[in-house]
Amino acid sequence: MSEFLHNTPDERKTMLKEILLRLHQGEQPETLKRQLSTLLHTIPYQEVVAVEQELIDQGLLSTDEIQIFCDHHSEILEGAIDVSGAKEVPAGHPIDTFRAENVALGEVVSEYNALAKEIKGEHCEHPLSELLLSLRSIFNRLMDVDKHYLRKEYLLFPYLEQHGVTGPPVVMWGKHDEIRKLL
Repeated sequence: MSEFLHNTPDERKTMLKEILLRLHQGEQPETLKRQLSTLLHTIPYQEVVAVEQELIDQGLLSTDEIQIFCDHHSEILEGAIDVSGAKEVPAGHPIDTFRAENVALGEVVSEYNALAKEIKGEHCEHPLSELLLSLRSIFNRLMDVDKHYLRKEYLLFPYLEQHGVTGPPVVMWGKHDEIRKLL
């Protein structure tokens, strides 16, 4: 009988909204993730976006609060988001390009992590000048993230906002700014 509970979009969204609000009130992410898994199993991605937008529109959470908690949102939703209804993105589409750039940036971060581990190790195999040159190359490539962010901010975000999706772009833009400051 439980398989019939929370099957409608409104029921799933109400449950997710309650869970996210409890997260913002201080409940532990691990507890909420287990509850989400037990009660909802999966939730379509577009419903997650709609819930965050509703929380903002209803004044229950600000975009700043969602931005602060977005890592926790991701943590409790990991493995619970159903993307089976997502449309296939054709090769060469701007979204395909954004995804490829994300992968490339991830590779640069991995390269940095490996180099940082080597530098911290007791037996560094490369001369200091070589290590500094490698670091400079990595940092230059990481700075290219700004071009990636600008394209998203000026191409993708206005499109989302035209379709009434305003909260996620504001949150993503805020995350971009956080990373820019770190760089």
